[in-house]
Amino acid sequence: MLNQLPPTNQKPSLISRIREIWNKLTTPHPSITDVREFRKAQLLSILTLILTILLFVAVLYGPRSLGIFGILTVATLASYLVSRSIYYKFGAYIFTFSYTAIGFLTLYYGTATSVESAVSSTVFIAIIFSSVLLSRRSFILLVGLATLATFSVPLYSKTPLAVTDSIGRTGGIVLVAGAILYGISVFRENLEKEQIEEIKNTNRKLEDLAANLEERINERTQELQQVTEQTQQRASRLQAISDISQEIVSSITQKPDEVLGRITQIISKKLGYYHVGIFLLDKDEEYAVLRAANSRGGQKMLARRHQLKVGGIGIVGYVTQSGRPRIALDTTTDAVFFNNPDLPETRSEISLPLKYGSTIIGALDVQSSLPNAFKDEDVDTLSALANQIAIVIKNIQTAEDAKYGISNRTIKFAQRDIQHGYSFQPDGSIIMTTLPQNNPQLDKAIASGETVVLSAPSKDSQPTIAVPVKFRDQLIGIIHIESNETNRNWTEDEVSLVQAISDRAALALENARLLEDSQRRAAKEQAIGEISTKLGATADIEAILRTAVRELGAQISGTQVTVEIGGGKK
Repeated sequence: MLNQLPPTNQKPSLISRIREIWNKLTTPHPSITDVREFRKAQLLSILTLILTILLFVAVLYGPRSLGIFGILTVATLASYLVSRSIYYKFGAYIFTFSYTAIGFLTLYYGTATSVESAVSSTVFIAIIFSSVLLSRRSFILLVGLATLATFSVPLYSKTPLAVTDSIGRTGGIVLVAGAILYGISVFRENLEKEQIEEIKNTNRKLEDLAANLEERINERTQELQQVTEQTQQRASRLQAISDISQEIVSSITQKPDEVLGRITQIISKKLGYYHVGIFLLDKDEEYAVLRAANSRGGQKMLARRHQLKVGGIGIVGYVTQSGRPRIALDTTTDAVFFNNPDLPETRSEISLPLKYGSTIIGALDVQSSLPNAFKDEDVDTLSALANQIAIVIKNIQTAEDAKYGISNRTIKFAQRDIQHGYSFQPDGSIIMTTLPQNNPQLDKAIASGETVVLSAPSKDSQPTIAVPVKFRDQLIGIIHIESNETNRNWTEDEVSLVQAISDRAALALENARLLEDSQRRAAKEQAIGEISTKLGATADIEAILRTAVRELGAQISGTQVTVEIGGGKK
């Protein structure tokens, strides 16, 4: 069976009803908001309500002093009614002063049995509650009047003094009781003030702490936002650098001037700079000649073959001599900056050397229309880009020097060659290794020529990045990275970094191939020249044949060389 839920409309118990009625009868006026005054008004309501009920019951029993009880009942009821209003303080005065006066009126009319009974029945009650309900001045006034009225009882009292009555003792008790209650009241108020002050201090400290915490939270939030923005900017910049590298590699088959012009346009478009120029040193390395630019002013400079002296005025002159990057954050105050009338909008500039190895071959000049547009991290990213541009330029120069005599083949690894490479180990060592067989990520990267990223691997594989190394859309190698952490998630920065390294590695390998081919061709031409010289040094046929055989045998080791002349039958 299902458990039955208890009914929600049960009638309240008798005690609850009584408590509810009592709260309604003793709750002060809603306009009283101060906690201390609220408690005083509530205490007066409770006290006068209880006394009203008791006195009403006493009147029903017909006491001997019915008039006195009637007056007390009316005064108490009036105090109760006033205590429920906004004028509760007036009710406190009615209660305390009327009770004090009634005590002495019984002596004046002679209805009291003794002086001590008259004073103790109402006056002491009034003094006790006045110490709580009245202000200090009102309390002192009440105690003073009660004491004076007690000591002057013989002057107006119609009640005969009993043997046990002592005016001095009764008046002294009233005075001492008033003094004690006054001291307790002062002590209590001071204690409350100290507590209130302590609470205020604590609240003030809490408010200061909350304000400091809020300020620190705002500071941390701003710092986090700044770090997030910097991270996003860095990621977008790395992505832009990677895109620039891809486009540079894809445009390398164009003519040299077209390639350099395309590079300046790509950098300006991707990174949002006002002017980008590429300077190359002349044969004598005396001047840096502008070879490519993207801006209108740069085109004018190209038309008049703009050049700057190495080590001369301007940031480009400084960079091409020193081989170190140079930043002008504010061109209006930088002493090295050269004010070019063709580029009037320039407000900040950075120039980076184009270096192949340790040789300076030119400079990459980037200018912005905004002041303070370049930061320290821009030096690193643009330097990496400048290194790549230097490799491209060197490739072009090497190809031009070879005069197209070298085979235009590109590096292409056979299946067995692409299996061998070098591996970086966790201990920092580098070993020769082979790529893992039957690896789906590697196979996919090799087959498609695209980057493969695996961040949520299965039980049989690790988080992997596989980036093809390509030159002119030809696969020449692959970079394979595996993480030891099974829950590793590759970030965009990491993927962009590996792709950028792949692009630079492809250019460096192609440059090494061109250099190797050039050296091989030069060595071959040198050997042919030396052999030709030796062959031409004699006119003797036998000597020529012996020289030819000997020189060919020396150049082509591990072979048997035979030279025959003629061929007719003997």
